[in-house]
Amino acid sequence: MLAQPPHATYPGGREWRVDSSRFPIARTITGVILDLDPGALRTLHWHPNADEWQYVIDGEVSVTLFGSHGRYRTERLEKGDVGYIPQGYGHSIENVGNRAARILIGFNAGIYETIDLSQWIAANPKDVLATNFNQPADLFGKFPDRDVFIAARDRT
Repeated sequence: MLAQPPHATYPGGREWRVDSSRFPIARTITGVILDLDPGALRTLHWHPNADEWQYVIDGEVSVTLFGSHGRYRTERLEKGDVGYIPQGYGHSIENVGNRAARILIGFNAGIYETIDLSQWIAANPKDVLATNFNQPADLFGKFPDRDVFIAARDRT
C-alpha cells in the first residue's frame, strides 16, 4: 500500500486507503495507513458501516470516542497499542507526540464510509444549525465551509 502515492494528502497528514473499489477481492475489509504530523488531528467523524481497529505503528496519539447519552472516553496510545471503535461511534485521533505518528487502521467492511462532523456542519444551513443547537447563527459562520479531514497543528 505504501508503494503507492497517498490516497489523499492534507495539511497535517496523509492517508493511504485500500478497499474493494481498488482491490476487488477485499469485499469484507478495508485497510488504511494514516500519518499524522505532530499536533495534527484526524477530525471528529464516525463510520456508519463498520467497526474500526487501530494499531499504532509509530508515535503517540490521543483517541477520543463518544457515544449516546453523554458517554465518552479518551485514551492515549503509543507504538504497539491497539484501539477499537464500534460502528457508529464518533471519534477523533490526535498526534500528541513530538514526531510523526503512523497508524494502521482496519475496518470490517469492503467499502470505506465516513461521516465527518466538519462536512456535516458545512452542508447544513446556518439557521438550521442555530435552531437545532440553540446557538446564534453567526457562531456557525466561524466553522469551515468544507470538510476538514485532517487539521494541522495550527488548525487552519
